[in-house]
Amino acid sequence: MSRFVRHSIKFKLFAVISAIALAFVGILTALNVFFYDDYYTFERRGALADLYRDVNRTYDGTITNISDSLEQLENTTGVRVSIVSATGIIQYDSIFREQRAQMNDDSTAPFRVQLYDFPLSGATLTQENLEQMKRQGYTFTTVVDRDEPTRRMPHTGFLALVGRLDANNALIIARVPLAYVEQNSSFNLTFLAITGLLTLAVCIALAYFVSRQFTRPLIEIEEVATAMAELDFSKQYTGAATDEIGRLGQSINLLSEHLAQAICALKGTNEELAHEIEEKERIDSMRREFIVNVSHELKTPIALIQGYAEGLRVGITTSDDDREFYCDTIVDEAQHMNHLVMQLLDLSKLELGRETPEPTDVDLYGLCRSVAEKTAVLAAERDLHLDYTDTHESMYADYGMLEQVVTNFVSNAIRYTPAGGHITLHAATEPDGAVTFAIENEGEPIAEHDLEMIFEKFYRTDKARSRESGGSGIGLSIVRAIADAHGGACGAENTPGGVRFWFRVPAKRAV
Repeated sequence: MSRFVRHSIKFKLFAVISAIALAFVGILTALNVFFYDDYYTFERRGALADLYRDVNRTYDGTITNISDSLEQLENTTGVRVSIVSATGIIQYDSIFREQRAQMNDDSTAPFRVQLYDFPLSGATLTQENLEQMKRQGYTFTTVVDRDEPTRRMPHTGFLALVGRLDANNALIIARVPLAYVEQNSSFNLTFLAITGLLTLAVCIALAYFVSRQFTRPLIEIEEVATAMAELDFSKQYTGAATDEIGRLGQSINLLSEHLAQAICALKGTNEELAHEIEEKERIDSMRREFIVNVSHELKTPIALIQGYAEGLRVGITTSDDDREFYCDTIVDEAQHMNHLVMQLLDLSKLELGRETPEPTDVDLYGLCRSVAEKTAVLAAERDLHLDYTDTHESMYADYGMLEQVVTNFVSNAIRYTPAGGHITLHAATEPDGAVTFAIENEGEPIAEHDLEMIFEKFYRTDKARSRESGGSGIGLSIVRAIADAHGGACGAENTPGGVRFWFRVPAKRAV
């Protein structure tokens, strides 16, 4: 037997019930073995005493009146009765009554016998017996037949009551064979052994059944609790009992449900926290990269401005053309720095909500034409063709913000379109009334992971940026912030042979 079985509540309950049943049967057996004979003798003495009192009350010196009742008592109780007159004549005896009937004598005539012929010739009364008879009228003694030594049956004597009858001072002797005691004790012990074994077998079977039925819900609850400890909340207690165990099972189910909800919520919170941490780390990484890029972006114009200003101050050049070149360079670099700072300010205002759009119906064709004219010199330097003929739509947006969007899109397209390439601008009204502006340019596609990130703050696809190629990395971030301010959306996707950027604003959306 395994240690688990030995220590299981089912085995313990079965063992306890079986032990109680075994102890009960054992106690009954011990009581019968050690006390039944005494109890039986006590009861027989009580019966003999009752018989004495009945005979003493009804006996008036004549046997005829009580012979029938005495015969009935002998037949029902097995007691043998003898009544002897004060002169020694046997007036009534179970044995002599039968002999008298065979001799056809008068039943009332005295029947004299010698003392040694009397079947109680072995009876002796002690002084204590005589005193007891004097006090209560009767006493108890043990009588042995005079011919007992010749018999082979054990316990052939009698338990006898010897009493004095009030009528004519006769003597009554009522006796019970001692063999009855032994036989009754033997029969009783045998019957007790049989019934005890049967009872013990039934109790063991009931103990097994009760322990199994009682522990089944506990075992099921234990399985549910074990599953809960392993964070498996799929198991449920299925018992239908309404007692304490049933209520415990329902409480376990309720606890399992609440734990499952709490752990699910905790997992969700942990996932959100992990995502937020990851997002924060990503933004911090991009911010550090942006700071490095901005520092690099500002370092060059500051160095140029400082160098050319120092040259002018010390008179490093004397010709007017050289001085004009120095001044133009200082102005260009200052404008470049001012443009970068203004972009940062615009992005901050949009993100903080300090700058809200004031939408009007903007003619996209006119706006695209204006932006094309401003960037014509840049496009001409690379022999790029800019087509905006398919932009005859009206967009409900803030004109200044929308101009920034178009300018950023066109500037990026000019920067990344190969020399001699084409840039196409177009606009369309969607079925839901929203208006979408898009720009497509020829060139290398953008990596898929970059497509998902290029509108994020501080993100640049060209990590090895230079002053000649690549912007500051915040232009598209401004586009996204403007789209959010208008309740719209923006995005980018690769097309066969190029890239497409789009900007969408709901129709007539009051902001």
